Amino acid sequence: MTCRTRNVFIALALICSIYVIAKQPNMDYDVLNRIRSTIRSEDGIEILYTVGGWHNFNATFFIESSGIGYLNDRYACSVEAAARLQHPLPVILYMTGIKKQAIARYNPWTKNFTNLKLVKVDPGILFKNTSFDRLYLDVKGQATDLTEHISDMMRIFLLKHYGGLYLDTDTVLLKNTSSLGSFLLYNLVNGIMKFESNHFLVNEIYNSLAQKKYNNRSWDGLGFLTIRDITKKYCELSLQKGNFDEAGKNCNVTFLRTDTFLPIKWVDWKNGLFMQSFKKLEDFRPEVMKNAYGIHFNNHLTSNIPIVRKKGQIHEIIAERYCPFVYSTLPKFY
Repeated sequence: MTCRTRNVFIALALICSIYVIAKQPNMDYDVLNRIRSTIRSEDGIEILYTVGGWHNFNATFFIESSGIGYLNDRYACSVEAAARLQHPLPVILYMTGIKKQAIARYNPWTKNFTNLKLVKVDPGILFKNTSFDRLYLDVKGQATDLTEHISDMMRIFLLKHYGGLYLDTDTVLLKNTSSLGSFLLYNLVNGIMKFESNHFLVNEIYNSLAQKKYNNRSWDGLGFLTIRDITKKYCELSLQKGNFDEAGKNCNVTFLRTDTFLPIKWVDWKNGLFMQSFKKLEDFRPEVMKNAYGIHFNNHLTSNIPIVRKKGQIHEIIAERYCPFVYSTLPKFY
């Protein structure tokens, strides 16, 4: 082989190598390519099996990751309240299962709230061949808190790819949130947060989770602890205990006062506030409630406490005002 021929061969080999590298699939390619934008009609309701063009920074989304296939009354109230207050902006409910018998219950939603979509999603498909693939398999095989940890992964995955406002299903909105930019609450809980897609901070959280060695004994290892570590690494906060909204230096995100969405402290729920009666919502801490964008009901402290219609418990007062459709269908105890 002559020198010239050898050089041509090397050049061709280099070109082919570059082409092969360029054609390699991106592990975290847009999930739109993985779950096609198709809508299927089932028993009168349109179930969106993909996000399509709906999920973006202006969207609000919830996740029901237990796979039971339906929402309880309290969670349904949260979704309706968001659909009403955020209209016409998108509100998306991701469910890892939707039972046929639940379809009739949700049918009026899609008719009355054109901005609300139900999305059936398989986490195994969602995470396959992405940076979360290994972590998902570890969680699925080892988790004692499978529902919670799948939800922790899904919310970060969707925030990275699409952005938007994520709310836990036990959070009821009280105001429209479209004026809020990317934020975390000052206490760094992962149950209420908003990001632009591929925001620097959410990307760092995502990458940290993707590299994490899964510990099934750590309940908040995929949530609060990871967010705390990444925030501490990149953001400078004044440590004023969240008494005011603060722009985090170096990380382009606002840290909102905790009572912006948690106007009622967990200790109040623990001490029996959920069972107390009020004439109106503003009777409790009116100076805080008037500025709150939402209220988090701490499901792990209140889920076993029955709500009695016409007793004036806080959730009933909120339900009557913010989710009237669900409220009209509620039994005496819910």
